[in-house]
Amino acid sequence: MSGLWTPFVALAAALLPLLWVKTWILNSMQELSLRWTRDPAVAMVFYFVLILPGVVVHELSHWLMATILGVRVSKVSLGPVPRGRYSVSLGSVRVGKVDPLRASLIGVAPLVGATAVILLIGRLVLGLDDVVARFLAGESQDMMASLAAMVRVPDFWLWLYLIFAISNAMLPSQSDMTTVRPVLIFLGLLASILLLVGGIPSIPADVVQAVGGVASYLASAFALTLAADGIFVLVIALLLWLTRRVQDR
Repeated sequence: MSGLWTPFVALAAALLPLLWVKTWILNSMQELSLRWTRDPAVAMVFYFVLILPGVVVHELSHWLMATILGVRVSKVSLGPVPRGRYSVSLGSVRVGKVDPLRASLIGVAPLVGATAVILLIGRLVLGLDDVVARFLAGESQDMMASLAAMVRVPDFWLWLYLIFAISNAMLPSQSDMTTVRPVLIFLGLLASILLLVGGIPSIPADVVQAVGGVASYLASAFALTLAADGIFVLVIALLLWLTRRVQDR
């Protein structure tokens, strides 16, 4: 049974630090761009351009999910637009009125779409499967050789930047969560009632393995994202430290 929980533990171990890293990158990039430009509007445009590939994937995922579900899309826009004093919209997809379930699926579509794109880059371009296989087998030397081969992939730094940009725009926005939150609350209440009435049900092993497979894919995508972000965190931290030192003097 413990082996069945391994994908979920790996998913949590990759997701929790990733959420913190995303917040740190956003705050640090905002501070860095403000220190460089001294203009909030220019800083906003700078950040938008930096993660533009991710914004495109984000809004395209909304549009694609709405189209698949048969929901009318009336407007698609890209570009930073202030939404109140402390909020900025980097893009939007305006859809027609729809039931809560389909609205929630459209809201979480960027997370699904970005994860799929990151996995495609990791597996088809960077050879992530080989690295993961070496790691799970405990072959540290072979894993380091696989990592070295990954760095030698043509346009490696471009692919790494794409993972960085896409991952930093993949989480549902505040407006997306307004549609997702009611459905999550309803499902949580329904699950609680079922547990109180019928107790903990026995879950078929095939279902557990299928869900575990999905968790493994997500953990791989988030781990690759965390590794890519780690490199950019070092660069951003260095630039921020140098900028603070120069401006404080």
